[in-house]
Amino acid sequence: MHGRNRSTSILRGLPGSGKSTWAQNWASDPANTWPHCVISLDTGWDVVVDAQHANPEYANELARLATRHGAIWRTEDFDVPLDELLRRNEARPRADHVPEEYIRSSWKRFHHVMFRPLNPEDPNGNLLKRMIADPYVRVTPVRGESDVFACNFTREAFLEGRWNTRTINARGL
Repeated sequence: MHGRNRSTSILRGLPGSGKSTWAQNWASDPANTWPHCVISLDTGWDVVVDAQHANPEYANELARLATRHGAIWRTEDFDVPLDELLRRNEARPRADHVPEEYIRSSWKRFHHVMFRPLNPEDPNGNLLKRMIADPYVRVTPVRGESDVFACNFTREAFLEGRWNTRTINARGL
């Protein structure tokens, strides 16, 4: 095991996007490391993390963890249109069915941010990067400027009372 790069695959996508199917296919391929469960990166096993990771900060934390343990990391993104997610969800066995409203609200809340590139640097570092990673902050380049951005809290942050240090400060950095 030692001497080769261990890897962490961070799967990102909403329910019905194909993450678990991808993970099952990965696990059934004899070219991949066995056993196919998270034991520990320290013991030399590859890891697949099958979850939505809708909030980019959760995926960033996994990337930081992989880096701390000497593993390379990558994302596998499952960007599927909402109507297809709903169709796939309907086709699932009842035991695996996800409430439609959850899929719709997750799409509305996270789809615009969840596939942004990860930045596993210090989470207390660059404020602009933290604003961009926050699903309740809208960051827009200022026309005619190369390094000036307008940062405003989203309508959802206002209506749902989603206040945090970034949304409170998002007034036009």
